Amino acid sequence: MAHPPWPDSATRSAPMLVHLLNDFRLDVGHHEVVLPTHAQRVVAFLALSRPSGMTPHRTALAEQLWCDGPRPRAQASLRTAIWRIRQADDRLVHADRGHVYLSAFVEVDVEHSLSQAGRLLNEDGDLAPDDTATTGLVADLLPGWEEEWLIVERERIRQVRIHALVALSHRLRRLGRFVPALNAAYTAITAEPLQESARAALVDVHLAEGNVVEARRQVDQYARLLWDEMQMVPSDALVGRVPWPAGEPVVAKHLGGVPSD
Repeated sequence: MAHPPWPDSATRSAPMLVHLLNDFRLDVGHHEVVLPTHAQRVVAFLALSRPSGMTPHRTALAEQLWCDGPRPRAQASLRTAIWRIRQADDRLVHADRGHVYLSAFVEVDVEHSLSQAGRLLNEDGDLAPDDTATTGLVADLLPGWEEEWLIVERERIRQVRIHALVALSHRLRRLGRFVPALNAAYTAITAEPLQESARAALVDVHLAEGNVVEARRQVDQYARLLWDEMQMVPSDALVGRVPWPAGEPVVAKHLGGVPSD
């Protein structure tokens, strides 16, 4: 059930935040508002559509979210969902005969996360005070939801944030903040163990600290993992980052079972 309605003045001023990372949650003011599943799907779809600037048409939205039934039933389901959303707070969603869209006053955690990622990826831009925190760059988009319309968006957001973590590691390394730089690199590797740019960021931090042994170990470990998983070898750019003993075969040619020439 939704939280009981607030007095008009409080309702009109209470901030609204949609959480899509980790799990769906809607906060109005200091209260969590519980929406039924079909209403959650509408809010989530509208929230993820908003950055594109495109306002979904009612018919297209209904057919996208309820694609396994006849059109009249899908449109009826959308009307019911919109009614339930407005019962929670009538500022959340605007709808007319043609379109449905999320209010501009609603904040969305995914947008905050991607804004942070954008600042980290802009090497010439300034960072906000909390941009070096990795918390907003690690949570999954609506885990457990299996809607087809989420698949591409989930992977897009994941990749953007991995690149942002790599960029954060490089920034922190250049500032001499080696421990948080290591943390950002390891966080990126946890998200995607096979991504070479993340491993390269980690190697760069170790080299900046003068820890050549650990840098070699990381290249060695990555080469074995990459061969075991994909039968591929690291790039020369990664291998060449690390000084190797004279006469030692190139790491990419002898690790993970790859025969040397």
